[in-house]
Amino acid sequence: MGSGSTRPNTADDKMIAAIGRGDNSEFRDRSPGKNIDTKLIKEKEAREKKIQDKTDRLRALRLAAEKEAKSK
Repeated sequence: MGSGSTRPNTADDKMIAAIGRGDNSEFRDRSPGKNIDTKLIKEKEAREKKIQDKTDRLRALRLAAEKEAKSK
């Protein structure tokens, strides 16, 4: 057993090594490209913005209540 320095590390190296071994099956990368769903991303951003707005309103309300409590 060596240090592993001769092992293929990238998908291209693995494909070339498979071809070199004569492995003719279809090569599949372990981590395929991400499927970007823009609709889902926009919905998530809208939810986060709504939550942030609600948090800001609650913070302002709390600060106003603290200020009123101090003035009494």
